[in-house]
Amino acid sequence: MSAISLTSNVPQLSTTTPASGNVTQRFTWKEYNAERAPEIQQLADALKSGNLAGAEQAYQNLVALGKSQLHRDNPFLKANRASDFNAVGNALQSGDLAGAQQAFADLQSTFASKLPPASVQSPSAAVSSGNPAATDAGGVNVIA
Repeated sequence: MSAISLTSNVPQLSTTTPASGNVTQRFTWKEYNAERAPEIQQLADALKSGNLAGAEQAYQNLVALGKSQLHRDNPFLKANRASDFNAVGNALQSGDLAGAQQAFADLQSTFASKLPPASVQSPSAAVSSGNPAATDAGGVNVIA
């Protein structure tokens, strides 16, 4: 499985207020996505390797992140992504590794559809290639 692109079209939130209302924690989507990225990668890696326990732990880490930053049980706000993420959790809870892998692939596809149809390289590959045709498209290097 490939890594999920974390570029989001969700409107920028400048603050969140915990349920207690006593403390306001400031964050941006860029910071939140940067924090969420390694957790998503851990989930992807665990699912790819067939590590059910590791996938369950990575899933729980993402749930905890959603609770701490968004005050929701799900780290995704878009309904289709939240639904796919919940399907991963349901499959993991029942021990269905193949179902979790399929649900994660469905989640990945919601991000892949946002990428341009050109070939995509990692930022380091585009820079190291010295290819002048490499352009920046929302944080993803694309070969024109």
